[in-house]
Parts: sequence; C-alpha cells; structure tokens
Amino acid sequence: MRQKAYAQVMRVIACALMVWQVWMMWHIASYDASTVQWSCDGTGGCASDQFAAVAPFVGVLCAILLGLLSARFLHRAVPGAMVTLCAVACAAGWYDAVADGRIEYGTVTDFHLFFPVGRFSVSDWLTFLWSTAGVGCLAAWWGAAVSLRRTAALRRISRRYTTADAVLEGWRSVGRNYGEVTVVFDDTAGVRHEVPAIVERVVLRRDVLAVYDADRPDDPARTRVAIPRRKLLRLS
Repeated sequence: MRQKAYAQVMRVIACALMVWQVWMMWHIASYDASTVQWSCDGTGGCASDQFAAVAPFVGVLCAILLGLLSARFLHRAVPGAMVTLCAVACAAGWYDAVADGRIEYGTVTDFHLFFPVGRFSVSDWLTFLWSTAGVGCLAAWWGAAVSLRRTAALRRISRRYTTADAVLEGWRSVGRNYGEVTVVFDDTAGVRHEVPAIVERVVLRRDVLAVYDADRPDDPARTRVAIPRRKLLRLS
C-alpha cells in the first residue's frame, strides 16, 4: 500500500512539473512572438535560431507527455484539458507582452506554430485562443462525463458498493450501441451471482468489473458494469 501511495505521489508531482513546463513553453511562444526573426528561402521554407520559434513544438511534446502521465486521473478528459491548458498559457503570454509594453492589442504580428502561420492582430490571436480554450473545456467536460459513467467512479468510491472481477455472458441488442447481458461475478464471500444488466457494446472487448451493493448483490438496479482504468504509464 505504501509503495502504491508513493507511486501516486510521484505521479502527481510529475504532472505538476509537466503542467509548469507546458505553461512556460506556450507562454514563451506568444510572449516573444513579436521578436522572432524568420529567414525564409525561395522554396517556402522558414527557420529561426531563437528559442521562441521552437517553443510551440516543445510545448506540444510536453503536452503529449503530460497527457500520458495524467491519463490515470483525467481519463477521456485528457485531450480537451491539454488543448485548454495550451490555449490559456498562450493567451497569458500575449497579455503579459502587452502589459510589458512589447506590443499592443492592435499590433499586427506573426505567430509561429513550427513556422509563421499568418499576420493578425494580437486581439485576433486572443479571440482565436479563447475560442479554442472554450472548445477544449467542452471536450474535457464531455470526456470526464463519459469516463465517470463507464468507470462508475462515483459509485465505486462509496462504501456501500463493492467491486469484483466479472464476466459478461450473452448479448441481446436493445439499441444502437447498447445490449442486455448477464453479469457473472463472485462476491466477497465467494458466492456466485448472475445479474442482468444493460451495457455499452464497447465493454464486450474489455475486462470489466461488477460494481454492486454489498447488501443486495443480486439487485440489477444496484449493479453496474465498470471498465477499469488502463495503465498507460506505470510508476510502480
């Protein structure tokens, strides 16, 4: 138990450090955007020796690594959360650049996502970034809702319910992506139970858990099928 708790603490610390790294990369990318000097050849290729020119690329790599590290906590909310973090950090860089007198909201400047993508005013970039952050938030909330439903996370943290490895038998379609199955599991006393349940088709291809009321294990209304979390990266 101590080893598991230690691994979780280390994962949280790693996530916090990566959040800071992602924030700094995207903040630098916009804060120094107006100072980046690009050299372009006749074939359409552009390059710069300033770090701000590659900061978005490093920021994307850091966001991907953060997504892998935080997937244990955020589940399907990861993509939306990463997009939101990057967009807000980038917007903060623009605001700080304006506050420090580097540029003004009406200043037309290049921004660089691996190469200059166009000349727009700072206000236009901020509008785009906040719109992107809004879309990311919606995606994160949707992903979180799906994960909570599929993992039965809220029910599993209740002391009233217990989990057990389960096997699904039979399939009778009751909708486009749903069907009725029999959930077979052994309770904590070793007694086998067979409970009907409605599940999504996706669970047929995964290992599943039965989340049941310890006092009423045969009650279909109090039994749910949950998909356990996938461990993308293990620190223990």
